Amino acid sequence: MKIAVHLARHRRLVALGGLSLLLHLLAIALIDALVAPPPVEVGAPIALRLVRETAAPAQTAAAQAPMAEATQASAPAPSPAPPRAELPAMQPLLPGGGSDMSRSAPSSGATSGIAPVQMPGRYRVQLPPSSRVVYAVTRGAPGQPPAKGESAELVWERSGGSYRLRLDGVLGALASTGGEDDAGLAPDEAREAGPAGGAQITRFNRAEGRIEQGVNTSEALTQGSQDRASVLLQLAGIGMADPDQVQDTIDIVVAGSGGARIARWQVVGRENLETPLGALAAVHLLQLAPAGEARVEVWLAPQRGWLPVQLRVTQADGTVANQLVTAIEQAAGQ
Repeated sequence: MKIAVHLARHRRLVALGGLSLLLHLLAIALIDALVAPPPVEVGAPIALRLVRETAAPAQTAAAQAPMAEATQASAPAPSPAPPRAELPAMQPLLPGGGSDMSRSAPSSGATSGIAPVQMPGRYRVQLPPSSRVVYAVTRGAPGQPPAKGESAELVWERSGGSYRLRLDGVLGALASTGGEDDAGLAPDEAREAGPAGGAQITRFNRAEGRIEQGVNTSEALTQGSQDRASVLLQLAGIGMADPDQVQDTIDIVVAGSGGARIARWQVVGRENLETPLGALAAVHLLQLAPAGEARVEVWLAPQRGWLPVQLRVTQADGTVANQLVTAIEQAAGQ
């Protein structure tokens, strides 16, 4: 009896234990099903694609674009291409001030006839000694041989910082008086023979900084201004001070009966002139002028104090007047 009771009791315990074990096994299986990865089909192909990473550079470029635009906006606008070089604005001579002779950059265009201006830079000037130059004048029409004409002369006198200059011939009858300063010649008064036999007078009023012609006509006195006669000796002084200055073009403000304007002298080159004094080495300069105006040429002789040994004027109709040196007298010790 007791054995049967014990066996029944143990069977119940065994049944309960087996049921508990079964429940645990089911719980574990359920958890594994929930967390396990999906099954991979055996033998299925795996596709791979390589992709170049471009997002970062694109983002960098996009980020840099606003910065570049901001930099361009803040930076100054580029300067436009410079126009063809022109001479700067005129600077009048201040009352009581000295004059200045300046040089310009080379140019191939004619500028004679434009308003007076002050050129950049400065020429060194060493004036030649007192001299007298005698010329023989010839004149000729187009297609005709030149005919001998009158004689002409240039008389240049220096003394105590003052000068007197007289010139006749193909340029007309010219006279100039004045002094000297750190720029070379500083004219006070210039005279030109008028068509009716009178004289056109130009005064360089340095106290008031004006060039005066007549009673009611005046304009600013530009530093370094010359007259039609003194400009020839000023060119000589530029060559004497430094021959290297006589190249390309030389710009000088010249005042005369027609007013004050730039006279641009183009250095043509060196030539040998056959003269009654023998062969003379000379530097040939051509004054550029607008169409329709007379063309003036001068030959300066470096071995003769850079004095003008030949002058030539060619009119618009082709008529040529030329004066060539026949004698030179120079003072010593100046």
